[in-house]
Amino acid sequence: MGSGAEVGQNLPFPTGPEHQADGPLHRLRYALALLTAVIIAGALGYHLLSHLNALDSVYMAITTLFTVGFRELGDVNARTKVFTIFYLVIGLGVATYAISNLTALLLEGDLRGYLMERRMQKRLDELKDHVIVCGFGKMGFQAAWELKKAGIAFVIIEQDDSKGRSPRFAGELILYGNAMDELILEKAGIRRARGLITALTTDADNVLVTLTVKQIRPDLPVVARSAKLGTERQLKAAGADHIVSPYEIGGRRMAGLLVKPEMMNFFDIVLQQEQLELGLERIAIAETSPLVGQTLREARLRHATGSLLVGLVHPGAGLRFNPAGDEQFQAGDELLVMGPAEALEILTRLARGNG
Repeated sequence: MGSGAEVGQNLPFPTGPEHQADGPLHRLRYALALLTAVIIAGALGYHLLSHLNALDSVYMAITTLFTVGFRELGDVNARTKVFTIFYLVIGLGVATYAISNLTALLLEGDLRGYLMERRMQKRLDELKDHVIVCGFGKMGFQAAWELKKAGIAFVIIEQDDSKGRSPRFAGELILYGNAMDELILEKAGIRRARGLITALTTDADNVLVTLTVKQIRPDLPVVARSAKLGTERQLKAAGADHIVSPYEIGGRRMAGLLVKPEMMNFFDIVLQQEQLELGLERIAIAETSPLVGQTLREARLRHATGSLLVGLVHPGAGLRFNPAGDEQFQAGDELLVMGPAEALEILTRLARGNG
């Protein structure tokens, strides 16, 4: 993997410090400065030699420099003619160089690419509470697509700049570079992120990404892909909070569709929220919530919010499914609830104490 970073919006754009120092904007400023200096020098010469005012001096400098051929203003004497000859020879060469640079910037697309890069970098700097997806292969692609459908902001880090061209991700934030590079992770806003998914090709790369991430943000939840069975221990030791093995999950699902098809269909309904607008959420109860001190029977969550309480997690006690009616809510409890998005939003506000 390379160590450089590029920001892409269907096309990659270099963003390294060396590019900033000698980029299109630097070339544009240099060309405009040269052109301005030549015009000012010519105007000053005509002002001193032909005794012209400021406007006429600039007029003479520009018409002479671009060989327009309009009539001359002011005193035309030998000194003026000699100055015009040298001004044409020297000034025309400098102006031609400056204009050719400006034309190249416009025709070659460097300036447009640079401006797009700056806009993308501004979006990256403003991003917060997002998810970083490392690797844009089949698994990373699907993870990013699920995040997009859920309306969660994300940044993709991918080594291969030929990926990320899908119309589904047009305009999305894609960094082309090494996901194990701290500079790339910083550019992706790791200190403001809510989580990270590492779905690189090899388990060794996923372990290194996890180690790097945990060095920067020990509290950041990391979901790691395990390509081979038996590598979960290394990923856990590296600090991965959740490990996903696509082959294990795929095999378990295939067997489940034959052994317990009704249960698998139920999970499909829950996970495919776009079909029935049904969601499954884990909601924490704040100290200021009116639920604190109430029992499940007294709270009547289903009647008050329209959501169904599936399980309850007391701090340090683990998850209990289908809790009893006399179960009392405490600050710090987590509710595992299912229902439409509107009902879950009502319950979330209630649990936070602002609804």
